[in-house]
Amino acid sequence: MRFRPFPILALFLLAAGCASSPSDLSGLSQPAKAKAEAWSFEGRAGRKVVTSHYVIYTTLQDAEVVAGIAQVMEGAFSQYRRLAPEVAPSGQPMACYLFQSRNEWAAFTRTRTGGDAAVYLQINRGGYTVRDWYVAYFIGDLGTYSVAAHEGFHQYVARHFRSRLPPFLEEGLACMFEEVHWESVGRGNWLPRWNFAANRSRLVGLRHAYEGGYLLPLAKLASMHAGQVVDQRPEQIEAFYAQSWAFARFLWEGEGGRHRPTLRRILTEAANGSLYPGEASLRTDDGLWDPETARPLLEHYSKTDLEQLDKAFRQYVNKVVYRAYRPPDEG
Repeated sequence: MRFRPFPILALFLLAAGCASSPSDLSGLSQPAKAKAEAWSFEGRAGRKVVTSHYVIYTTLQDAEVVAGIAQVMEGAFSQYRRLAPEVAPSGQPMACYLFQSRNEWAAFTRTRTGGDAAVYLQINRGGYTVRDWYVAYFIGDLGTYSVAAHEGFHQYVARHFRSRLPPFLEEGLACMFEEVHWESVGRGNWLPRWNFAANRSRLVGLRHAYEGGYLLPLAKLASMHAGQVVDQRPEQIEAFYAQSWAFARFLWEGEGGRHRPTLRRILTEAANGSLYPGEASLRTDDGLWDPETARPLLEHYSKTDLEQLDKAFRQYVNKVVYRAYRPPDEG
């Protein structure tokens, strides 16, 4: 059976503060250039903001938030490339749509997503990505930055990757960009920063799933996509995203970073279209994805069977949830 994955964010977000030391954070060294001009949506005045890699269409009313979105997107782009440095960037900008109200967001969704609109309209807090453009609405400045950085990763993958990642892995990687830190770089400038291992909201969700006994076996998780949980109970949605995030983090830093080359190989081969098991992983016009490819893909790249990988992952989850958890610094 083949499924159409819906790369969406439909969970409750807690955006970043100061949970990491400066040495843990990464981002642009100076503000990205951005140029704004007039734009409108259904008669409502807005802005079109052009940066090096994005065209941001927005009806957001706060000019500082709009400027912040431009910095978040360019900063996040640099981090997407840090995650997969061998992936060559596209020469064309990507489109982002950010609306002031959910009503505007819903109107845009109804006119632009056709028969899939009913699914996207179930999202109660967040955004969604279609092909290589994403759509979100204002949920407070920090929450909006978080959604933009998450959906921006889906957008980046859609633009740059010829093969389709297992949706749970793509969601987990996107969650690694949700916690946006802000750091002063002098002269009144603040720039966004990221720590791939930090996401307090997902950590809380992971702890709830762990203590509640409803962590999914890796074989089950690997075969899922976000469209299968969007209409489920909040705790089930939370568990899917939190566990997906934990697995992406496991590949990035688990077992002393042993799996990071594996993750980067997966991303590089997905970008160039040679992702195992081959033709079955290539993107198709209808957007369908075969969940039967997830297990052989993970076993092929990790060079171990899924049960052993799941065992190592569960040990990592236990460490993250309890022994390695550090409460955020105050101040």
